[in-house]
Amino acid sequence: MFLPGNYIKSLNHQDRYCNENFTVLCWNVAKLSLSGAYKEFLDSLIEDKKIDILLLQEVKKRVTNELDIYDYSYILSPNIQTKSHVFGVLSAFKISCDNVLSLLTKKKEMLYTTHKVTLITEHKISNEKKLIIVNLHAINFVKNSDFYNELQNIRSAVISHKGAMIVAGDFNTWNTKRVESLREFTSDLSLKQVTFSDNTNLKKVFSHSLDHIFYRGLELVDSHVINSKNISDHNPIVAEFKFLDF
Repeated sequence: MFLPGNYIKSLNHQDRYCNENFTVLCWNVAKLSLSGAYKEFLDSLIEDKKIDILLLQEVKKRVTNELDIYDYSYILSPNIQTKSHVFGVLSAFKISCDNVLSLLTKKKEMLYTTHKVTLITEHKISNEKKLIIVNLHAINFVKNSDFYNELQNIRSAVISHKGAMIVAGDFNTWNTKRVESLREFTSDLSLKQVTFSDNTNLKKVFSHSLDHIFYRGLELVDSHVINSKNISDHNPIVAEFKFLDF
């Protein structure tokens, strides 16, 4: 494996602002993004749920092929690269993207000696206002203190932004210490958590949920967990938002 290169992007909606209402899908796709079943299932979700923003983790892309992500603009931020494939987090959208920051974790995971990655993008709401979206796959198989420090690195990267924000992904919050670290992180950024009336299909380890969406400067309109029918070991979580001051 090689140290991954810079992010891969295709931005085709640079003249569009975010709508007042929009829907976000967050999903750890477990490196299955090249499978036919995944593509068919995601296509149906995009059509049925009218997804505006896709926040995917563990995306797999062939080095020699363009990324097939329908008619979205996208940015793929790699954390692993081999001779034939790139893996990472992907944010896809149909709005302009003004700034991008990719953060590899400072620590490597003990079992696999790989980094994890966070992708931060900035999008126009209007000429004066911007939305920050943080798409992350949190580090696993490290000490709780390392997990805490990696969250603090993300906090430092976005703390100066005073407007609307979404932070979503697979947080690997499978123990109490990690949950406490995440709670401090979200409190520091004044983020609210998206909750689900039925969380039966939400991925859990030791009764702790791994996948989360947090937000501020927005009103939560609707939220639900979708059964992916074992396409991935995680299930997609979906949230519809409305801007408070549009």
